[in-house]
Parts: sequence; C-alpha cells; structure tokens
Amino acid sequence: MRTIAWISRRALAAAPVMVVCTTLVALVLAAVPALQVLVIAELIAALGEAERLQDIAGALLAMILLVGLTPSISMICGDFQMRAAQRLQAELNASLVREAARISPEELVNSSISSQVERHSRAIGEGISWSFKQYMTAFMGLLSSIGVIAAVFSFSAIAGVLTLIALIPPLIYSRHLSGVWERQWAEVSPHYDRERYLRELIVRQRPATELAGLGTSERVGEMVAVRWRIVDSIMAKALRPEALGNAASGIVSTVLLGGAILAVVVGAHFESSAVAGIYGVMAAMTASAGAGLNAGLAIETLPLARGLHHFLAVARPSRVHPVAPAVRELRAERLTHRYSGRDTDAITDVSIEARLGEVVALVGVNGAGKTTTVNALLGLVTPQAGEARLDGATRTELGEAAWLARFGLLTQEFGRFELTVRDAVRLGSPREDVSDEEVWTALRSAHAEAMVESMPDGLDQQLGEQWGGVGISGGQWQRLALARIYLRDAPVWVLDEPTSAIDAEAEQEIFHELQRTKHTRITVVVSHRAWTLKEMDRIYVIDEGRVAEQGTYEELLALDGRFAAIFAEQR
Repeated sequence: MRTIAWISRRALAAAPVMVVCTTLVALVLAAVPALQVLVIAELIAALGEAERLQDIAGALLAMILLVGLTPSISMICGDFQMRAAQRLQAELNASLVREAARISPEELVNSSISSQVERHSRAIGEGISWSFKQYMTAFMGLLSSIGVIAAVFSFSAIAGVLTLIALIPPLIYSRHLSGVWERQWAEVSPHYDRERYLRELIVRQRPATELAGLGTSERVGEMVAVRWRIVDSIMAKALRPEALGNAASGIVSTVLLGGAILAVVVGAHFESSAVAGIYGVMAAMTASAGAGLNAGLAIETLPLARGLHHFLAVARPSRVHPVAPAVRELRAERLTHRYSGRDTDAITDVSIEARLGEVVALVGVNGAGKTTTVNALLGLVTPQAGEARLDGATRTELGEAAWLARFGLLTQEFGRFELTVRDAVRLGSPREDVSDEEVWTALRSAHAEAMVESMPDGLDQQLGEQWGGVGISGGQWQRLALARIYLRDAPVWVLDEPTSAIDAEAEQEIFHELQRTKHTRITVVVSHRAWTLKEMDRIYVIDEGRVAEQGTYEELLALDGRFAAIFAEQR
C-alpha cells in the first residue's frame, strides 16, 4: 500500500487538476451501476401499473440519461487518466534523471548503477506511469461493486452477502500474483541489463563500426535474441499460477453468482421484479471482476515501482559546486588499491606530489597502474591504504563535490557530446553564465578556434551526423574536450593522454600552451610519447603498480633504468 500511495502522491503532484477531475468523475461513474439497478426496479414496478407514457416518463428518462451519458463520461474519465499518466511519466523520468545526475563517479566506477537507471527508465515507460490509471479503474470498480451490492441487499440479504463475498477472491488472487511477479522481475532484471548492453554494441557508432569491420555484428545480434528468449522463458513461468488463479477465481465467482441469482428469484417469489435484482447481481459480479483485473494489472508493476521508489528515496545531495580558486599542493602518500576479484594489487605504496606551477607526468607500460593512480587521486576509486591530499585536506574532509571541484579531468575516453559547439564546450563549467567570449577563449587555447570558425554555424553548429550536424574527427573531438578543461580552469588538471588523437604538429602546439600557462595550476599528465616529457618538472615511472623511478627526463635517462628501457625506441 505504501508504494501505491507513493505513486498516487506523485501523480497528484504532477497533474493535480487532472487527478482531482479523474477522482470526481470516477466517483460519479462508480454510482452508475447501482443507480441503474434502482431505476430498472422502479421501471419494472411502474410498467405493471402504467396506463400512459407519462406514468413511466421519469424512470425512462433516468434510464436514457444513465445509459446514454455513461459511455461519454467514461471516455472523459479515461482522457483525464491518460493525461495524468503522461504527466506522471514526464515527472518520474525527470526525477530519475535528476537523481542519476547526482550519482558519484565512484558509484559509476564500482557498481552496475547505470543498468539500474536504464531499468528504471524502461519500467516508467512500460508500466509504472500507467499504473495510476489502473489504480483509479480498480478503485472505481470497487466502489461500483459496493454500490451495487448495497442495491442488491434491497432485493435479498443472502444475495447481497454472496456478492460481497465475491469481492474477496480477486483481491486474494491479486495479492498472490504480486509475489509471483516480484520474484519474476528479480530473476529477469539481470537479463534485461545484459540485453541492453549487447544491443548498444550494435547501435552505437564506435563499437558498431568495429563489429561491422570484423563481420560479427550479427553474432552479437543473435546474443541479444538469446537474451530475449531467456527473458520470455522466465516470464512464462508466471503464466501457470496466473492461469490457475484466474480459473479458480472464475469457478468461485460462478458458484457465488448462481447462489445470489437463486436467492433473488426466490426472495422475489418468482415475480418480474426479480429481473432488476438479477441485473444487480450480474452488475456487481462484473464490477468485482473488473476491479480484480485492474488491481492485478496494477500489482504487476508494484515490484518495478518499489525499486524506483527506493532509488529516488536515496535523495543524493547535489554535486554542483563552484570550481575552487586555487590549490598549492597535491600530495598522495602510499596509495594501495586492489580491485575485487584480483589476487594482486593494481597499485602498491604509490606516492607522488605536485606543486603550483609544476607539470608532472605519470609514465609506464599499459597495465602498469597509471589509470588506477589517477582514479585514486580523483577519488573515483577508494584505495585500501594511503590517501591523497590537496593543501593538506583529504577528500573526506572536503566532501566529494568540493574535492572534484578542484580538478579538471580529461581522460582517453573523452566525451563526444553531440550538442552544439557552444553547449559541448560549456559543459566544462558548472556556471550558468558562461559567455561566448569565454567559449572562444577556451577554443583558442585548445587550438580549436579555426576549426569552429570554419563551420557554417560557428558556436551554434550541431555536432554529430546522427542529429543532422557535422561529422568531425577523433582529434577534433579531443580538442573540444580540451577546450572544456580550459574553460573549467580548475586549479588541478589531470590529463590522461590529452593529445592521443591529435596530429604531431597540433600536439606540439598544445603542449607548448600547457607549459606557457602552467604557473596558474598544478598539472598531472599521463603520456606515452617521449618528446612530451622533456619539459616536465618531474616524471614518475609506474611499473607493476609501484613508483619505480622519479626525476626529470634527463635524470631518468642517465639512470639507464626502467624509463630508459620504455622509451629507448623514441629517443
């Protein structure tokens, strides 16, 4: 009941006028079957004594109005319910997105949270938002049943009791079915998540291009088909208890219907007035069955709604935080981290430091531990030992949002945001008042100004061919990502291969710009190219998860150790 009450409250908040109108119209419609029974009884009694049309005009008019207007009123009620459901869908999706936007990077790295968000989004569209309509219909059916049963009592107390008992089987059945569907959803959800991942592989441009080149995209398509067959087989398990419940409910309702009709006929002494009572019993049974059906349909979505409710109830704090003005020192001491399921540490006792105005580099072969070190600095993973500090303060002391507000991060998996150029660059800053002049300055620093100036719509140019915009190269996307970092102007920059997709000439220009402006920040660079390391203030060589060497470019070459071996072919 708590979940039903929650959905009802959300619907009322999303569409108050529609919900109130729906409730009022539903109350009117709920009274119609009982009124019809009473009017029929009055009409039958009047027909036995009437000699003129005027004698039955009132009863006939009442019957005509009830029968004639009810369908239209029902359609109006349905329209109100539909509009309320649409508003609820929009409101729930907006709430879901707002909550998802507050998920911490650490959660995204270490959990299947993205799958949960996708699952909740699908559930909203497929059932949760429309369950309010089913709740209202079931509520209306229940009220109709009660009204008609009250009318039936005027014909036969026994018939009234039997029709009242007929309400119980659908409710018991619906409650049982809720448990069945909850177990089914718990079993089927992981397969939905896997299906979504596989489906995205064949519709997202980058993985789809690789699969097409390998000629194996259809194989992934078959993997998706296999998942759907598994989903279908799991969902089919609910068919047997559902069918048995329907059959049992039908048998019980038939027996009660027969008993109630007999009670009405006998109680009326086999006179014509029994017709109204029989109609009342049938109307009560029909309303009860309808209420049970809609309650069952609504109950099927309760597990989905309950999961969404729990997700939204977390109420994560806003992560919007002004970019910090300055940091004088970054220090990490004895960072150690081991990923779950691994037998060895990804990094062990890693200590690095960087001060204002310095550009330091992390180098090493693939898998050496550079990315884990970067993630530990940012707080995207929580090391089992050691800690990072900014001007002596830890991430715990500052809070996650304030900690991340001190960083500007550019990873190898930089975002290719298919928006306008202006919007794609403005995502670098939490400020809402970023001017076009600031955007152009950031583009200029990232050596992307000429590229944007050559576009037909300049800052208003839509990026991405799938939206009717321009297609740009990987290097151009990376320049826009770098422009976001310049616009952010955080006191600590962490750049993981910031020019990996850019040509050599442009790369030199970008690194020279980084060196020219380095006095305003702390810069940490991960790089595999020897020439970019020559002007670094300090280089940390990460090898097998440890800091193997540190020093300047010339000092490390003179050691003739691990650094010299890694970059031997690039000298």
